[in-house]
Amino acid sequence: MLGQAVIRLYHQHYDIHFIGRNKVLGEKIAKQYRAVFHQIDLSHSKSLKSLNLVCSDAYAVVHCAALSSPWGKESDFVSANVKGTEHILAAAEKSNAQRFIHISTPSLYFDFKSQTGIKESSALPQSFCNEYATTKAQAEQAVLSSALHTFILRPRGIFGPEDNAIAPRLLGFIKNNQLLLPSSRDPLVDLTYVDNVADAIILSVESDCESGNIFNISNGEPAHIRSLLTELLNALVPNTRIKGLNYNWVKVIVKWNQWVHQYFLNHKEPRLTNYSAALLHYDQTLDISKAQKMLGYQPKVSIREGIKRYANWYKSQTI
Repeated sequence: MLGQAVIRLYHQHYDIHFIGRNKVLGEKIAKQYRAVFHQIDLSHSKSLKSLNLVCSDAYAVVHCAALSSPWGKESDFVSANVKGTEHILAAAEKSNAQRFIHISTPSLYFDFKSQTGIKESSALPQSFCNEYATTKAQAEQAVLSSALHTFILRPRGIFGPEDNAIAPRLLGFIKNNQLLLPSSRDPLVDLTYVDNVADAIILSVESDCESGNIFNISNGEPAHIRSLLTELLNALVPNTRIKGLNYNWVKVIVKWNQWVHQYFLNHKEPRLTNYSAALLHYDQTLDISKAQKMLGYQPKVSIREGIKRYANWYKSQTI
């Protein structure tokens, strides 16, 4: 989703080479936007030679590939998020790229409690909320240890066309015109439309800020989850009611269900994880003033317009 947004918005301004594992999709994007596709799996050490060739003349390398999921095996997260980052860093270092932009996550802040106005300097929890956050923290350390001129972006709740994670998971909980939420609370949250994140990436590519800076990115429009969901549901599944459950009971059931899936169902992903349930219970908003001041970041696409664009795209995929 994010990589495609960068290509779609900026292919006329830059010569873009991009990598991915899906040959069919990669070739389709390359043809549509006159970019150059390279079929490479970042997690494989045997790909290093190919990565070196791709990065050889690059001014900037943008690393937005990751295993982004609330559930999975530790080894898979390490392979994708830690090893993959180390491999692309090594290639960028060999090519002497002038900028390395790493897309991280505000999941690093999440500590199963409400937090608002989180700054980049806010203390991180002693233990992270899941394997995804743990390995993304390790990837950040690798980036910060590099001799390259690096920036780290932590975008909150990216959504938009090509989203196959957030909205589809939520829509999957609709039954009999009712969306069941794991909590009766209505938490205050931040989201970020994907094109705004793409803009933040390019601002970072062009920035002369000191290396090693970390930036929170969001739409800067904190909103309550039910109002956001109501707007999305009105566009996609009208007349859907929202009902919240007792979070304390849900926590117990979800933890037991996770244990069953991990040890008896070959680590198959459950429909709801402890982390996913908590995201719909606790407040979490980011302070983006640093990105606004130092990068000149200003979200161009509002949440309302973003939901409208996503709904139009989603309907076009299901016709």
